[in-house]
Amino acid sequence: MAGIELWRATARTDHREGLRRITVPALVVHGTADQSALIDLTGRRTAKLIPGCVYKTYPTAGHGLFATHIDQFNGDLIEFVKG
Repeated sequence: MAGIELWRATARTDHREGLRRITVPALVVHGTADQSALIDLTGRRTAKLIPGCVYKTYPTAGHGLFATHIDQFNGDLIEFVKG
């Protein structure tokens, strides 16, 4: 099944070197209440690997912060794009 293979590829691929090579502006956002992608294992590690990235945390947000924190998220995106 394609879904299972996608999950395997995503879960088993080491992206650290690729993240270190990012040279364009990057924004990493993460909800501290995300139970499906724990912030210490995903968001914080990713932000540390991308040189010069902007890292924003949403203290009460879970995995769907783009929907639950829409105003804050959109504001952060606009601020980032305007640079």
